[in-house]
Amino acid sequence: METDLDALSNSVLDSIEAGDYDEAEKRCRRLLLEYPEMLDGHDRLATLREAQGRFKEAAEHYEKAMLVVHRHPEGTDQETVQELKEKRDRALAKAKA
Repeated sequence: METDLDALSNSVLDSIEAGDYDEAEKRCRRLLLEYPEMLDGHDRLATLREAQGRFKEAAEHYEKAMLVVHRHPEGTDQETVQELKEKRDRALAKAKA
């Protein structure tokens, strides 16, 4: 069963895929406001920034997502943390290219 968090988080990806970056931005801001203890807001905002070609900002938001996990580790596995690190590193590499 999809939670409200999951639905909102997934709707960001749908908006990005549809090219509606303004709507994706609004939904990311809502995620950050309503679920500050979850990594989804920063992770989705990083995904949006990558889609926009704003790779340095994307890397910064992946880093912020990792900080959220550090502050609220319950329910987050090491695989997720590793994935965030890889996404950050990939965005940094693209920012330097």
